[in-house]
Amino acid sequence: EGETVIFLERDDDDIIDVSGSIYIRSVPETIWAVITDYDNLADTMPRVKKSSVVQNNGTIKIVEQTSKTGVLFFKVKFSTRVAITEAYPDSVTFKLLSGDFETFDGKWVLTPHEEYGTFVNWSARVKPDFSAPGFIIDAVQKRDLRELLETIKNLSEPETTTSSEDRKSVQHG
Repeated sequence: EGETVIFLERDDDDIIDVSGSIYIRSVPETIWAVITDYDNLADTMPRVKKSSVVQNNGTIKIVEQTSKTGVLFFKVKFSTRVAITEAYPDSVTFKLLSGDFETFDGKWVLTPHEEYGTFVNWSARVKPDFSAPGFIIDAVQKRDLRELLETIKNLSEPETTTSSEDRKSVQHG
């Protein structure tokens, strides 16, 4: 429960199949609000520097994003323009229209579980349009996806009833 699981595999065309999942103690509607707040993702999500809806046709949106990632000597800033299809509150599908990837297509799936919890799964086929050693791209993909899922969990789960100030007073009082 709550553990982030990441899978990554490359096919013969060097396309990366990557997926990650996490259990979040929250309802799909709350998680949905976090992942579909496209205009504010730069304020809430790691690595996202700019994000905006440039076209809104109800359940289909065009979103432009700029993100920055890297490790040690390898840093890259990349942009995408994706078509997003929403199926509230179950799934969000994205398809690359243009940007710094040859392939960047995937899906969010929110699956309710038990009385109050949701399995969140993100999966995509990814092939960057920039050059970097495969082992670095793989490591960065895994790290960034883990960070993204854990951020969504932190933003979606209700805060505990005991605040840090309460814990301090109990410990010292």
